[in-house]
Amino acid sequence: MKVGQLMLFQNHPNLPQSDYDMYQNEVDIALMSEPLGLDSIWAVEHHFTDYTLSPDIPQFLAFIAGQTSRINVGTAAIILPWHKDPIRVATSIAMLDNLSKGRVLMGLGRGLAQIEYDGFGIDMAESRDRMNESAAMIIEALETGFMEGDGKYFKQERREIRPRPFKSFKDRTLIVSMSPDTAPHAAKLGGSIMTFAIGPWETRAKEIDIWRGHYEREQSQQAPPTSANLFVICDRDPKKAEDMAYKYMSDYWMSAMAHYEMTGDHFASKGGGAYDFYHESAKYAREAGDEAMGKGFTDLQIWGTPEQCLEKIKGVQDIIGAMDINCSFSFAGMPYDYAKSSLTLFAEEVVPHVQKWEAVGYKAA
Repeated sequence: MKVGQLMLFQNHPNLPQSDYDMYQNEVDIALMSEPLGLDSIWAVEHHFTDYTLSPDIPQFLAFIAGQTSRINVGTAAIILPWHKDPIRVATSIAMLDNLSKGRVLMGLGRGLAQIEYDGFGIDMAESRDRMNESAAMIIEALETGFMEGDGKYFKQERREIRPRPFKSFKDRTLIVSMSPDTAPHAAKLGGSIMTFAIGPWETRAKEIDIWRGHYEREQSQQAPPTSANLFVICDRDPKKAEDMAYKYMSDYWMSAMAHYEMTGDHFASKGGGAYDFYHESAKYAREAGDEAMGKGFTDLQIWGTPEQCLEKIKGVQDIIGAMDINCSFSFAGMPYDYAKSSLTLFAEEVVPHVQKWEAVGYKAA
């Protein structure tokens, strides 16, 4: 199992600070990853609000790559419908991979926030088709060194990608999957799936199994591990860990609910598929209420003593099978000193164990 750190860049009201100060604090935590023995560092893409301030993932990862020598750098994820020129995404990834000497892990996603679609002037109902069309062009370009396309949304005369991609992304591509309809698309594109812990792991396991079946039919090989993105608090005091988890993980979830307007009724008009799934989820969220939703989200994450964290990670793996994990340690305005101590304890007493784990029935290449 590989273990990464996922950076969120939240400027949360729990800890008032300038965007500049937030970035300096977050970068300090990010740069702890390699010395502490983690395998990768990732960043999300978001725009326009305090929810997360991370509009240009490759730029951040290029900075990280320049400060490190071993650790992989990953996009979690580039939201393709917000990028109107797939060739710019492909060349950006190729350049980052050349600069980092082949350490890039490429996660691609579809996006969910109305405010971000509106900000880019893109119809959210077009997201699935834009995602699939753009992703296929980018993946092909990084494999062949050339991009061309004549689709509904993206037209591109044949052009060479420079700097040239110098090794395959076939085993370095991930597709964010948060709803059942994404699984077959991810498999067709040849990507592993990346998932966030926002619903019961048993439900997520069913979706992952669907993807594995499609992947093995489409790619004629064993499906790779999934990538599970988790929130983590690790403390020697179990009560302190519990208190911090129910405070800061719940507060994070409330910020996500607000950003994505998850209790709204706008998903019903967005073209079906995944948005039907979110429409039904919104109805449930309205009925359950904020407190119950925050608690439910927290209960899905990893928190406690090192021993409790190991037990919870094992529990998730037992349900969903072979996986890597990307852990967020800084979120919702948590004090930075506490986030650093949590990361350090987790890296020293949890990570070395889980890095040796393999899921039952999975054979690493």
